[in-house]
Amino acid sequence: MSLAKIQTLLARLYTDAELRERFLLEPEKVCSENDLIGSEVEQIAQILPEELNFFAESLFYKRLREVEKLLPRTKEILSEEFEKYFREFSNSFLPTSIKKHLEDAIQFADFLLKQELKSAWLKDSIRYEQANLCFNGFGKKFLFRRFNFNIKEISLKGAQAQRKPSVAIWLRIGGKTRHFVW
Repeated sequence: MSLAKIQTLLARLYTDAELRERFLLEPEKVCSENDLIGSEVEQIAQILPEELNFFAESLFYKRLREVEKLLPRTKEILSEEFEKYFREFSNSFLPTSIKKHLEDAIQFADFLLKQELKSAWLKDSIRYEQANLCFNGFGKKFLFRRFNFNIKEISLKGAQAQRKPSVAIWLRIGGKTRHFVW
């Protein structure tokens, strides 16, 4: 019996909605596709659908709340759409680094930037938050980003922000950090 194989399949079942649906319909087939046999199949097949779905939803909402904390401006602007987009994203991405929440937030920002969003200034706002996470989360010494909209105005005015190029620079010198926006 391979505990590692069972744990791997369980992790996938909790995070992959499509696989979870297939498992609930054909548990033996999904188990055999994942190299589980005999008693291993019986063990996993005993999981009740309600338990599986409840735990999967709990994990989803835990991830969502952590990403909301790291991308507060994006959450505020997207409002209810934030959760909808995150659900779509979370079905296709599972963080692997030791900084899972940070990786989740940065990759989610990438995902959002590929979507058809309601306004061009919103993408600049997302890119700004993502850059800030990259700088602070990974201990970078220097980061430069160019934006199509005035980043200062986006923070204050949102949709009324001027389409005027701006730049942001993050610097780390010794133990001090500096951040400039023009």
